[in-house]
Amino acid sequence: MVRYYLKTLCLFLLFLGSCAKVPDSDLAHRSEPIPLTSSLETAHAREFFEEGGWPTENWWDMFEDPQLSGLIEQALIDSPTLQRALAKVAVAEQEARKEKAALFPKLDFGYEEQWQYFSKNGFIRSFYPTTSTSPQIPAKDNQIDLSLYFNYELDFFGRNRNLFRAALGQAKAEYAEAKQATLMLTTLIAQTYIELQTKLQLMQVLKDRLDDRHRLFELTNARQEEGLDAAIAVLEREESLYQIQQSILMLEKEISLDKHSLSVLVGVGPDTDLCIEPMAAIFQRAVSLPSNLSSDLLARRPDLMAQIWKVEAAAKQIGAAKADFYPRVNLMAFAQLESIAFNKLLNIGSRQGGLVPAVHLPIFTGGKLRANLREKVASFNEATYRYNELLLNAAKEVADQIAILTTTFDTLTYQIDTVSIAEDKLELELSRFDEGVNDFLSVLQRDETVLMQRYQLFGLERDYLLACLKMIKALGGGYHAEDIPK
Repeated sequence: MVRYYLKTLCLFLLFLGSCAKVPDSDLAHRSEPIPLTSSLETAHAREFFEEGGWPTENWWDMFEDPQLSGLIEQALIDSPTLQRALAKVAVAEQEARKEKAALFPKLDFGYEEQWQYFSKNGFIRSFYPTTSTSPQIPAKDNQIDLSLYFNYELDFFGRNRNLFRAALGQAKAEYAEAKQATLMLTTLIAQTYIELQTKLQLMQVLKDRLDDRHRLFELTNARQEEGLDAAIAVLEREESLYQIQQSILMLEKEISLDKHSLSVLVGVGPDTDLCIEPMAAIFQRAVSLPSNLSSDLLARRPDLMAQIWKVEAAAKQIGAAKADFYPRVNLMAFAQLESIAFNKLLNIGSRQGGLVPAVHLPIFTGGKLRANLREKVASFNEATYRYNELLLNAAKEVADQIAILTTTFDTLTYQIDTVSIAEDKLELELSRFDEGVNDFLSVLQRDETVLMQRYQLFGLERDYLLACLKMIKALGGGYHAEDIPK
């Protein structure tokens, strides 16, 4: 009979709770994939773009530089930046496991023993004095409890399930963000490496120019002594000599800073000698651009996927907040063995137990539940708008890199032709000097022009390599959403 009334009461309260009014809220909508058709058509019309696949996971092998590959692979092991990102993933995974535990019954074991000595003048022994008909109250007491406690929340409205799925979504978001951190680190290592190698090449050009200016200064000085040049020409040559020396000093400082940065990015101390050899990085092949760029960009960018999982987690938080408006039903039970002596603890007469079903129904909370729900809705909207913003920026980044690559490639092509013409002019000057038509001063000035053009060429080659690198980064660097553990 008691069970019948208990079931009736539970059903009534559940019905009452289901009638509680949950506020309706407008939710933000996520953007659809942004078309990049015109940008792709422009790219595929150029010879240095080709229709192909996405970057591979080890995208750095595309540059065919074993030294660069070795630095990145070392960073993947030793970098504290990546280790911290992976630690955050582990924290989020364990948080999800904690939330998952609420879906299962809880069983606890307890053992408690209480020994007590009663004061002769205290309440117990004074209130029950010893008489001829009443036995003496013992001065000592030993109470032993051996218990099992059972607790299970009946998740009728999905509160715990939503909390678990929200935590799981956050864990997946952390995993995607760890992949984004890996992409940022590896591309930054490649960028720093390319910058460093270019500056080492520029340093050699500056040293060659310094040699030329030394020779120009000496030749001009000799001509001035013979009365062929004015004294101001000697001062101008000396001034240009100091300018090159200043440029060399500034470049030496930048090279040192790049070496320090590269060492720290790899995960070693700034004073560690990485034994940087001349760069072998090349990218003379065509740049691949996927034909399904618009539709698959979402699944190929770890930052976008991380935000998608955050949106999904925020949506589950809304479900959990709505469930707070409904009753929470707990089923609790305990079974005990209680005795004042060990030899009687396991007797059947020492047993006791209980069943404690409980229903919690919110009636008046001062607007707390409503405010909590609206907070979760606002968080969901914020995450959605952040996703829309990232999606627009990702599409812009890809379109920008296509335009930058196009311009950089054309400029580099023109500069290669310019250097070739300058070298041909130098050959003509040398021929005229050998035939006695021109003096050696003209040869040195022409050689200075060639070195200046090569200086610009190295800078443009760096810009082209960096543009290819940033295109790989814009395409997600070999990431795919399917790589996230389930």
